[in-house]
Amino acid sequence: MRNPALMWVVVAVVIAAVIALFVPGDKMQRLELAIGYGLAILIFLFGFVILVEIATGKIEINTLLSESGGGASMSRFQLLIFTFVIALSFFLIVARSHQFPNIPADVLALLGISATTYGVSKGIQAGSKLPPKKATANGDGDHDEGH
Repeated sequence: MRNPALMWVVVAVVIAAVIALFVPGDKMQRLELAIGYGLAILIFLFGFVILVEIATGKIEINTLLSESGGGASMSRFQLLIFTFVIALSFFLIVARSHQFPNIPADVLALLGISATTYGVSKGIQAGSKLPPKKATANGDGDHDEGH
């Protein structure tokens, strides 16, 4: 196959079909299990491909938390940390209870606040028409124009 993404989809579907054929239970349980395993395998394979591309240098992550001028962005860092904490917590809840839990509105509100903080900071930066802060040799973003 020429398209590697299509190959991964085919691999996930084949594995899910094998699981559906050989797992005991009624047809609906086997279908749910096959779809669940197929999606889990597909997500794993896509994540693996991304990690390989990061390791080989095709995807650069050195600017993940930086602004366009080179300085660090607290709003990007906050959004990244909140997203990882909520995703890992959700994963642990699902792994322990073996069912899809109800997500509390407070958790979604915190994630929304974090995303809004990032969006507002980008809007302020774009609306101010000031050049983005550039990191200096001592590591802070402050610099004097006249000195």
